[in-house]
Amino acid sequence: MRTAEGLGVQHLHLVESVPYGHTSSVTRPVEQPQPRRGSIGNVAMGASRWLTVTRYRSSADCGAALRQLDLAVYASDCPPSEADEKDQRSEQPLRDRFEAVPIDDLDFRAKRGTALVFGNERRGVSRAFIEFADAPFYIPMAGLTQSFNISVAVAMSLYAAIASGQFPEGSLTEEDRYELLGRWLLRDVKAARPLLLKEAGLEFADL
Repeated sequence: MRTAEGLGVQHLHLVESVPYGHTSSVTRPVEQPQPRRGSIGNVAMGASRWLTVTRYRSSADCGAALRQLDLAVYASDCPPSEADEKDQRSEQPLRDRFEAVPIDDLDFRAKRGTALVFGNERRGVSRAFIEFADAPFYIPMAGLTQSFNISVAVAMSLYAAIASGQFPEGSLTEEDRYELLGRWLLRDVKAARPLLLKEAGLEFADL
């Protein structure tokens, strides 16, 4: 959460499936379904105060929400470890059907915005979500280790998106920015409510 917030991401989507969860960070606003309470907010309380977090019970629900926003969905696709391959010999690698591309080759201009999808460190992104995505991607590596840990992978991927130059002023609309500012002021500034109402030309009796 801290990495996403620090790099300017506003909306974070979490799939809290059991037993393995998958997360995605997005660069466009989303209409939130009823939020679910969980322990995530306790992990990065400082960053979560400034993020809009939406939680889902399944990858299908999350994917449907991203599609409704007309986002380009790109899923991180790291090949499984040798240990995982031995445990799952019957599973055909998705790379046989969906060839991942380097993250720098992704088209961040597509559609209204971009959603980058990441899975947990052991299992990665679910097979269903990789098939659902517009394209799988990977972060090129020069060393002998197989993959980066999830926090590093997220940071590098978000920076690559920023470095593409497709988000010079962010992707939040002016209306979204004002709404966020209003929510933060109402939450953190004691006198914000009467001041905001006065600015809007409203009285408490009008509400």
